[in-house]
Amino acid sequence: MSGSGLPVTVAVAIPTYRRERVLVDTVRQVLAQDPPPDEILVVDQTEEHEPETASFLGREDAAQRVRWIRHDPPGVPGARNRALAEAKSEVVLFIDDDVRLPPGFVQRHAANYADPNLVAVGGRVVQSRGDWQIPRRRRPWPRRLDVLYFRPDGQERVSGVATFQGANHSIRRSFAMAVGGYDENFVGWAFREESDLALRIWKAGGLIVFDPEAGLTHLEELTGGCSYEEEGRPMPHWMIAFPGNYFAMRHLFPRWEFWKEVAWSNFLRSVARKPNTRRPWRIPAAVASYVYSVGRAARLARKKRREASQAAP
Repeated sequence: MSGSGLPVTVAVAIPTYRRERVLVDTVRQVLAQDPPPDEILVVDQTEEHEPETASFLGREDAAQRVRWIRHDPPGVPGARNRALAEAKSEVVLFIDDDVRLPPGFVQRHAANYADPNLVAVGGRVVQSRGDWQIPRRRRPWPRRLDVLYFRPDGQERVSGVATFQGANHSIRRSFAMAVGGYDENFVGWAFREESDLALRIWKAGGLIVFDPEAGLTHLEELTGGCSYEEEGRPMPHWMIAFPGNYFAMRHLFPRWEFWKEVAWSNFLRSVARKPNTRRPWRIPAAVASYVYSVGRAARLARKKRREASQAAP
């Protein structure tokens, strides 16, 4: 049990990249939680902070209220794995570096772990620029995929799902590491990296619940973080498409949902973007880059399947 009276020890982990004032505000909100977490880890991938940010983080680290961990190379899955490796607590609670937390947020996540069978909790994320919604389906997904495509924007607690959102989820550290942690093949904006881990947990028999009361507001800071733009340069087309294609190769192939993702959704996301439709001469190169991303995803997915079969008893 946590020294703060929580049913488990909890580390709040904040992966961050090129964020300044909003990061400081996020850390201060975690420090103000009552009861507080047992650890606060800032996994920092920023090359050089503004003096005020660096001073704040250095001061909190020296006072042992925060652990300021410098991490390189930048990448969301790698930063999450670093948090799993560095944390001492039973549960690691991941939040984004640009969020607004309600009172008792940490306590709400931790309370779920009074159930010893529970492995992970997905909390509700309210987007400050308009609540994130999954488009309503004209017809249900096949029952076998309900756990993956469940709508995580409701107000009811749901048990036995296979997804959570990267900006707000917690997980038993030992179980996360036992299933291989976060897959660092999810490069660039790392779309679906958290869904990949959630689905692997579910396939391994781990129980995940969606708890809307463990909610936060995502401020959607426009600078830093994961973006299609890096230092003013657009991300390569293959990198935009790759995470979604890789996820589909690992978990949806060869069902029809795979073809919907690869031949339609991801294609539109990377090739039919506004910068390309406004400059149609870019489209042939974008298509070639997309084909490369499909081939790269297929190779890595085959490698992962081969490693999993070799590791199986």
